Amino acid sequence: MNISTYCFTATALTLTTFAANAKINVTDDISLSGFGSTSITQSDNATPLYVNREITDDTCYDCDTTFGLQGDIRFNDSFNASVQIVKRPQDEWSSPELEWAYLGYNVSDFNLKVGRLRLPLFLSSEYYYVGQAYTSARPPQEVYNSILGITSYDGISGTWDIEINDESYLTLTPYVGVESKGEVNIRTTNYDFDIEKTFGFHSEVSGFDYRVMFNYAHFKYAVDVTLPGIPTQQYPADNINIYTVGLEKSWDKLMLTTEVLVDTMHFNWYSSLAYNMDKFTPYVTYAESHHNQKNNSLLFGVRYDLTTTISLNAEWKYTDANSGDNGELIADPVDGDLDAQLYTVMVNFIF
Repeated sequence: MNISTYCFTATALTLTTFAANAKINVTDDISLSGFGSTSITQSDNATPLYVNREITDDTCYDCDTTFGLQGDIRFNDSFNASVQIVKRPQDEWSSPELEWAYLGYNVSDFNLKVGRLRLPLFLSSEYYYVGQAYTSARPPQEVYNSILGITSYDGISGTWDIEINDESYLTLTPYVGVESKGEVNIRTTNYDFDIEKTFGFHSEVSGFDYRVMFNYAHFKYAVDVTLPGIPTQQYPADNINIYTVGLEKSWDKLMLTTEVLVDTMHFNWYSSLAYNMDKFTPYVTYAESHHNQKNNSLLFGVRYDLTTTISLNAEWKYTDANSGDNGELIADPVDGDLDAQLYTVMVNFIF
């Protein structure tokens, strides 16, 4: 599965069509591709914003830095393999993450994958770290960051592609995961997740100018919490069911994107409008978080496509935890200030 095939939004809006040569063909059956993002960003609040990024009022040059390499091998018409390694924003350059590594089998309209796979929770899950593939600098954090940056699972999935008519397709993907580990650091607190069980069902209906997605995922997990100077606290296993719904719809140069995530801890959603004007695409996004993390935000931005493989984003975002909760601030406010303005200039590229 090549990175260059992931850009539904950009194709529908004629934003940035990934170039056919946005990869290196080692042989006829082996290819190497890559992607990256980096930014200059700053908030007007000293309290860090966003898990895995921790943006403060100090100008940050590496809070969003991402770099990934992907290798694809086609053994024959049926068997293929893919590996993707990513230095995520929270990773050191010396310790990137194996985001996926799977063996695939294709027959007729059915595709089977076994290995480490991407969790298909969101519209942009498959290309979550490929900043060039979506309009804004980051996917809306109220939804995409609600699961603390856990983006993959170890297991198996099967996908059926069903042609509804000449213009519409239905995709059905059940998936099951085996026991796996996950780790999230929030400031000085470390969370070690033991994910004992994963299973879910992803479905999608798509056509020339629209895409509708529904996903259900169930996780059974236990977590150990470690704070400096305090013995590790072990919490018993718990279950969570996550439901997500997404919609993309274009009208010529105008694109609407909206997604909702619901579980026992969240009711989060966003809606975004983007309008393409040749190389420029201005966009606006409004988002809300409810239940455990109450927050609302408004974002204005513009994307500029330098080439088919390089883009720039400039954004301003206002976020407000008006309920008295911390919202998108990931620690208790330093001065009691629960709102923040976030400024971002980002560059994205693929090859």
